[in-house]
Formats: sequence, structure tokens, C-alpha cells
Amino acid sequence: MEEIFYAVLALRTAGKPVNKATIQAVLNQAGKQVDETALDAMAAFVESLANASEGKEGAMDPRIIKFLTSELTGHKVETTQLEALLAKLSTAAASVPETLNGHLDTAPEAQAGAADVESESRIHSKGRYVYGVAMGDKEVRLGPIGIGGSEVYTIPYKDIRAIVHNCSTEPYQSTDGATVKDWVNIHEGVLEAAGERLGIVVPLGFDTILQSKDGSTSPENVVNDWLKEDYDRLREVMRKIEGKAEYGVQVSYKLSLVIEQISEKSEEIRRIKEEIATKSPGVAYMYKQKLERAVKAETEQLANAWFTDFYTRIKPHTEDIIVEKTKKLNDGKTMLLNLSCLVARDKVDSLGKELEAINNMNGFSVHFSGPWPPYSFVAKPVVLVKGE
Repeated sequence: MEEIFYAVLALRTAGKPVNKATIQAVLNQAGKQVDETALDAMAAFVESLANASEGKEGAMDPRIIKFLTSELTGHKVETTQLEALLAKLSTAAASVPETLNGHLDTAPEAQAGAADVESESRIHSKGRYVYGVAMGDKEVRLGPIGIGGSEVYTIPYKDIRAIVHNCSTEPYQSTDGATVKDWVNIHEGVLEAAGERLGIVVPLGFDTILQSKDGSTSPENVVNDWLKEDYDRLREVMRKIEGKAEYGVQVSYKLSLVIEQISEKSEEIRRIKEEIATKSPGVAYMYKQKLERAVKAETEQLANAWFTDFYTRIKPHTEDIIVEKTKKLNDGKTMLLNLSCLVARDKVDSLGKELEAINNMNGFSVHFSGPWPPYSFVAKPVVLVKGE
């Protein structure tokens, strides 16, 4: 309902006529779905105001009272979201033809103009951006909380539903890193909001867009076909991640401390050092290379033992673990483990205590992050691009 209110405001600000035709044109231009019941009520309301200003008598259209009362009771939307919506609708309002000055059912010019705008809207809304999949068999509207203030809603199939917004088929791309970061944050915010309202959510990665390859299938049917095709796996994933979240665990060590410990304990390294002290500079250089190889071999052997030890200690506190690639670190540290862990709510504390014990070991440090949506434990979905 808030889209229609703001469409009216955007039209008024742009100095355009306000009626059912122009309101619908603005919404279509902005890629917003049109709620016919709400649109009829608002059009009747605007008409009643116009009649009142002209001194015409007549009872208030009952559609206004019935719809607005039910729609506005307890309705709440974040101010920043409404501001973003107003900005988008204001841009759309500027392109509404001046010829849309009558009702859709009485003005041929309005019908033609609205058809043109609606056709353009369909061109730019042939895709559906999918945030994730939740349990439930009904369509639910989450409000204009999506990327660019897009209206987020669900498309159901059986007892699951995709969380989507209407979009073009073009991916979200930008050379501005801050813009992309903002998009990703909004994506995660939608998943968080959906989780709070809908319960368990299978998250999809940023910029997952479903579309019909040949245009013969509506975007909603494409999403529905995907849910049907991937239904069994999605339900299995839901069972797997229910009551759990993803946490990142990274364990690193200071190489200098490790080398110092190795030098103190290794007989071979101590022997090589003694030989270096007795050799000429040229021969000593060769022995130093031999020493470096010996230290590297000892370090790798220790690292394998540490990996096995830490992994074995962490595993009982998780439901599943994915071993990720290690990363290069600064400050003389070497990453030993980089894990994505699926952790049940009742095991987070015990995992934290285990990691704290590892962090307190001399020369080791632990980075523990989360909770996150369990992206690592959700396989890439089947994406249907064919028409029927």
C-alpha cells in the first residue's frame, strides 16, 4: 500500500495529473507490482477529494473506508526504506505522459500510454532476484527492503517459498566497491529480516537471478519451476541447517616462535648449526640452505600434526565442517586452518571455549566470526532458464 501512497506524492510533486491511470503508470515504470484492490481504493479516494474540492456532493466511496482501515491498522515501514521508495517513484513519475489524465476505462489515450509504460516495465522486470528459500505455502510481502528499495515478496511452491524481488535480467554490477558492498549488505539484511519473520531460510548468494531463456514463461513460473525441480534438495538442506548457523574459524601461528621451538628440540638442526660454525664462508652458505630445508620440513611436519589435533578438537562442537583454502597473513603469521563450521545454537559456547584454549597456546591465535547465514552448506541451486 505504501507504494501507492508514494506514487501519488511523486505525481503531485512532479505536477502530473493524479488518477488511476497515472498511479498505475508510475508503479509499472518503477517495476512495482500493482495491487488492484489498493489501486481502486486510492483512485476512489483521489476522485472523492477532487469532487469535494469542486463542491460536489456524494457519500464517501465505501471501498476507501474498508480498504484503508484494514491496510493502515498496525502498518509500519522503516523511514529510510520509504525515502528510497519515494526517490524511485519520483524518477518514474517524471516520465509519465501528460496524456494520462483520465481513468483507464474511459480514456483511450490513457489506455495507450499506460500500455506503453506497462510494456516497458515488463521489459525491465523479466527476472526475479532470489535471496533465498523459506518454509511456508503462502505469498508474503516483506516490504520495500530489497536492493534499490525493491519490494520483496515470496513465491510459494508446496510448503516452501522463494524470497524474491522483480528485476531486469542484467546482473548487479558496478565499478564502485562501496555500491557493491551496500548491495551485499542489503542482500544479507533481507535474509535476516526473512529469517525473523519466516523462520528457517536457505540463503542464496548475492546476484542470483532467475529468468526465462526464450521469454515464453513468466518470471513467476520460472521461479516456481525451479522450486519444483530442486524441491527435494531444498527440503533436505532446510532439515540440515535448521537451528544452526555458519561460523568462520581461522587458526594461525607465528613462524618465528615455531622455528625457535624447532631449533631447540631438533637434533638434526642443532647438528647443522654446529657444522656451519666450523665451515668456511662458501661452504657455510651451502649448509645454511640445508638448514632452511630442514627447518621447513620440520615445520610442515609439525603443522600437519597441529592441523589434525585442532581439527579433532573442533569437530565435536559442530554439525559439519568445510575446510577452506588458507590465506596469506601479515605480521609474520601463517594460517594453519581456515574452516567454515555449521554449528547448532546449543554448541556455540562449547566451541568458543575450545577455541579460547587454542588461542591461549604459545604462538597461536584464533579468529572466530559469525553467526552467518549458512552459505557454505547450501549447494548451488538448479537454475532454470528455459521456457516451457
